[in-house]
Amino acid sequence: MIRKAALLQVLAGLLAGGGMLMPVASHAGDETTSVIKVDPGAAARTQLLALPEGRSAVIDLPVDARDVLVTNPQIAEAVLRTPRRIFVLGLKSGVTDAVFFDGAGRRLLSLNIRVDQNTSALADTINRVIPGSQVKVEGINDSVILSGTVQNAGDADRAVQIAKATVTKPEQVLNMLSIAGKDQVMLKVRIVEMDRQVIKQLGVNWNAVINQAGGATIAAITTASTYGINSNILGGISGAVGKTWSNGTSITADIQAFERVGLTRTLAEPNLTAISGEAAKFLVGGEFPVPTGEDTTGKVSVEFKPFGIGLGFTPVVLSSGRISLKMSTEVSELSNVGSFNLSTGAGGATLVVPALTVRRAETTVEMPSGGSLMIAGLLQDKSEQDLDSLPGVKDLPILGALFRSRDYLAGQTELVIIVTPYLVSPTSPSELQTPVDGLEMAADIDTILLGRLNKSYNHEPEATSGRTYQGPYGYVVE
Repeated sequence: MIRKAALLQVLAGLLAGGGMLMPVASHAGDETTSVIKVDPGAAARTQLLALPEGRSAVIDLPVDARDVLVTNPQIAEAVLRTPRRIFVLGLKSGVTDAVFFDGAGRRLLSLNIRVDQNTSALADTINRVIPGSQVKVEGINDSVILSGTVQNAGDADRAVQIAKATVTKPEQVLNMLSIAGKDQVMLKVRIVEMDRQVIKQLGVNWNAVINQAGGATIAAITTASTYGINSNILGGISGAVGKTWSNGTSITADIQAFERVGLTRTLAEPNLTAISGEAAKFLVGGEFPVPTGEDTTGKVSVEFKPFGIGLGFTPVVLSSGRISLKMSTEVSELSNVGSFNLSTGAGGATLVVPALTVRRAETTVEMPSGGSLMIAGLLQDKSEQDLDSLPGVKDLPILGALFRSRDYLAGQTELVIIVTPYLVSPTSPSELQTPVDGLEMAADIDTILLGRLNKSYNHEPEATSGRTYQGPYGYVVE
């Protein structure tokens, strides 16, 4: 018995001038045979019939048919069961057509038959393995199209993986799934870096000249500090002593000492929000130019490279409420170490392209909403020391220190990254507070006499009415 609702739907489409015949099951639960009623005016139109491989359709004609012509019998086969009932069988994937004629040779019906691969088993598997999904699978040539809705991006990815197992190439799966509720993920990141630098320099420069009174120089001995690590003396204290005898002999010594200890703390707290499955990026810093070429007229083209504190992540909300997070973070700064110097021509200035010192981390983790992850252990410890000395004298007890120069550099750097993802949803604008709500700038008299920049912060009570805040908020200059 034909399902009444489905049959009425097909007939309504035909009467409206539709150009496609969709198979209708002849019995409830029967997926192998379908019945299609053709109206008397169908002879003037060419109808499209889509069949899966191994499935059939029954076509009921309004008048008796005598002959049927199938262009490619290997794709589909048409059998005249009775003068008014024709069986059409889908044999293999492809396209063909069929034309039906009555006893007088008049055309009763023309069909464009498209036979696709059978995807009903794949659709049943996907909807059974992924509860709550409503996935439809259609075949076209050797490819399958996934449509319908799933709960989240994780279910969509699982449906695609199941479909890929039924085709020969992964690109034959076309994903047109819609996510019922697109979750949004806010990523809160704290980036903390501690950098400690120690520099020590101690040097003795000797300049000894031995002369005969009124005569030529017999010998000249010179030893100087090169400070090979830091290139030159960076500061500190310097003192000189000298002695000249009556015969013209002179000795001059220059003592230099310097020590520097520095501590640098870098802190950034970027927050980003992205839809599940979509990528988001954040950068605070700047861009510096890098020459990329020069044309015949001497014009130099440049490309800007970013530096600073960058964050990028791609969240995927899983069905269990957990968040799969692919994250990359980077802290970079300009440096003269490894820079590139380019001369602009004879007598011209030298173009210096700075290098970058980079600390970068990339990872993929799975966490619950509100859970935190710390990426630590990004340590860097370097120590350099250079000794300049006078051969044969530097090893003398006590006096040897007067003929040695020391240049010492040590640095320790530690980078810590704390990541916390949250599932978030939009809220009403009335629930949001900005630092300038209720701010009123001070008048000239208040600024001149009282030194105030703002007159009052809550001059509009309705701006913060009904809200309770803990801790400092806004920007108030006392």
